Amino acid sequence: MTLNNINVVEETVALKDEIQSKASGSDNRNIYDDGRSQKLSADEIQELKSDLNKASEIVETLITNSNTFHNKTEYSQEKYLKKKEKKYFEYIQILRPNLRHIAEIMYKLEPTKIQGIRMDTLSQIITMSNVSNEGNHLLYDSGSNGLLAAALLSAIGQEGSGKLIHMHPGNMSQKQALLAMNFDTEQLNKCISVNVYSALRQVYQGCDVNTGAASSNGESENPLKRKASDNVSPDNAKVSKLDNADSKGNNSEDTKDSAPKKPKWHFDNIAAAEVLEKKVDSLVIACKEDPENIFLELFTFVKPGRPFVVYYNVVEPLQNLYTTLKCHSNVAALKITCNWMRNYQILPERTHPEVMMNNSSGFLLTGYILK
Repeated sequence: MTLNNINVVEETVALKDEIQSKASGSDNRNIYDDGRSQKLSADEIQELKSDLNKASEIVETLITNSNTFHNKTEYSQEKYLKKKEKKYFEYIQILRPNLRHIAEIMYKLEPTKIQGIRMDTLSQIITMSNVSNEGNHLLYDSGSNGLLAAALLSAIGQEGSGKLIHMHPGNMSQKQALLAMNFDTEQLNKCISVNVYSALRQVYQGCDVNTGAASSNGESENPLKRKASDNVSPDNAKVSKLDNADSKGNNSEDTKDSAPKKPKWHFDNIAAAEVLEKKVDSLVIACKEDPENIFLELFTFVKPGRPFVVYYNVVEPLQNLYTTLKCHSNVAALKITCNWMRNYQILPERTHPEVMMNNSSGFLLTGYILK
């Protein structure tokens, strides 16, 4: 189908309303699928599709040339028409993007690319993390194609001074769902995407905006800060080389008049560090790695009395984290929940669970930070 063949309609019409079957059988016991019930050949049917404009005319011609249609029961005839309606009736509805549509589409296309996060799980994450438009929220995401970032930023909204710190392990954050939401520039700027290693080093070492040099603020004795600063990774090494290159460039005689321009991630790290130093109002983690080390590194940035949510598609890593946190005195109300949902087909006299469905959508570990 091309755009030239699309016609704007005020309302959709069901095929069974346009084609009124005058006769039906009492049962289907004498009907056999031998492949010879349709008199028209495949080439003739293809020719019909090119000659006739209305789908109802195509289906009506098929019914006329069918040997078995009028012998089928009324229910079988209705199923036949629904099948042909999907094949020949093509309606396109253009909708403004929203979180529900994007979440459902991404889940139906390939749930593994969003870690199996279904819409009901997404709503629980938003509710349990208590997202508000005036609060600052911290997200660590390593594999949901930006779905969680889009959900939290949508909950923050356009009004208020709230911000979202979106941490990720790679050089670039996944933003497919975030960009699909078509947020305006003002709301999109509320999301600060930073590499987790670079952002933590910015917080712990305190690089100056202009020189990139580490400031001596006397905080290097903190064991968590030593852990983050000693973290060796390709991203960390890349950031260090860039900082050193900038520092050398500023000290050379050739660049006294025109200092090299700082990359955007440098200023994003500084903006994220400013928010983290004031502490955030909630922590959300959805990762493919073991969440224990990530949680123990990030929960110190959460204000007392604020919630945290950790999502994982299997329960074992959350059980290990639960056991670890039970030994800590600075978390409370720990709970692991399983998101189980069953879809039902609701039709007159035909209500039953769907035959093919995936009822599981990961597990959530929730709780509150005490101090």
